[in-house]
Amino acid sequence: MLTALALTLATTTQPVPTASAVPAHAQMQGVDATATGGDDDDVVDTDSVTSPQDLILDGGPGHGVSLKAKDGSFEFQARARLQLRAQATVDDDPAADEARLRPEMFVRRARLVLGGRVLHDLFQWQVQLGMSQNDVESDLPVIVRDAYITWNAPLQLGVRVGQMKVPFDRQRLSSSSAQQFTERSRVVGELNLDRDIGVQLIHSHLLGEAISVQLGVFGGDGRNRPTPTPTMLTTARVQLTPLGAFDDLVEGDLGRNDEPRLAVAVAGAFNVDSTRVRSTHGTQLGINTAADLDDDGVSDGGIDYAHGTADAVFKWRGASVLVSGIARLALDDGGAVTPVARSAAGMLAQVGYVVVDGLELAVRGGVLLPLDPRAWDGPENAVDLVAAGTEWETTIGTTFAFAGHNLKLQLDGGVVGNELERPDLIARSQLQLFF
Repeated sequence: MLTALALTLATTTQPVPTASAVPAHAQMQGVDATATGGDDDDVVDTDSVTSPQDLILDGGPGHGVSLKAKDGSFEFQARARLQLRAQATVDDDPAADEARLRPEMFVRRARLVLGGRVLHDLFQWQVQLGMSQNDVESDLPVIVRDAYITWNAPLQLGVRVGQMKVPFDRQRLSSSSAQQFTERSRVVGELNLDRDIGVQLIHSHLLGEAISVQLGVFGGDGRNRPTPTPTMLTTARVQLTPLGAFDDLVEGDLGRNDEPRLAVAVAGAFNVDSTRVRSTHGTQLGINTAADLDDDGVSDGGIDYAHGTADAVFKWRGASVLVSGIARLALDDGGAVTPVARSAAGMLAQVGYVVVDGLELAVRGGVLLPLDPRAWDGPENAVDLVAAGTEWETTIGTTFAFAGHNLKLQLDGGVVGNELERPDLIARSQLQLFF
């Protein structure tokens, strides 16, 4: 049966049209489930399995390849993304009191994204795998980034369960495939909440689509890290789009919207007994483990963190503006001897303009301020920390979008400085293909 199905698919799939045309569609013709013979156990139960003649093959750049039922009862989609990076950095040589040049070429990201829906649109699912060395944590190299199921519940509610991005700051929620620069801001790299395992409630249709709300409860120790002790991260994000819904998590305005678009959001989070210096990511502290439990099974260590952020994005006729402020405050260091809690605040601003179709120029500035410099020093966390001082960044970049964000070449360069050290200079080029 499988052989017959494969032959039928090969003979009926239409050629892929040019990039300006709609994605190709190929319909599989009927195949008799019993045509190949065999024992009775090999006969397909047509009452419980969608027959081949009801399937449609669909594909296109950025959408990957999908196989879906003609009646819309289910869909399977596979996509892949590749980011190839070349960069040069001028920074301090730790072995000598002088600057050094470090050229590098590597695969920044190699992602496989699988997803789909079942029972029409009642359930949706996604699994994203990061197969580059730069996509995994050094102390826990697990390639699973996303693995969740979303139930589209009544009253236009979505309930998402699994490992996912924590609904917090805007630039971290935006896909790395849809950024105006090759890397997110240094501010976001320090203060974001990354991914975690938990449950999220989504309502994006309040007052039409003017207000969206995301509420979440997570494990609190980041992706792929179930812990033996009680920890919990609670989050809430509320967004207002007064001029109408739009692609607010896609940076820039490559499509040159004819109408102005605005999104303003605030979010907060509270993480109880975190074991990591950046709340949900960064160096593991070696506290809040099973060995740290007292006779009642309560942790003797752990850090309580409060997080807050506010952001806004505006787009109109090729112009885009993004501003964001983020803060993380350690409320309790869990009685740790060494002050390891990283309290900090930061702000970033990013402006872009599409000069001509497919060519965008952008500039970004950011500042990061440690709120307790003692927490940014010491042998326990020296590998994961920067010097105890205000940090700032300035970056300019160009995007050549050959097919939107699905195929683009990005060039950017900038300066990252610290009041206690000489600034680092960095230039990057990156080619992205999203199929």
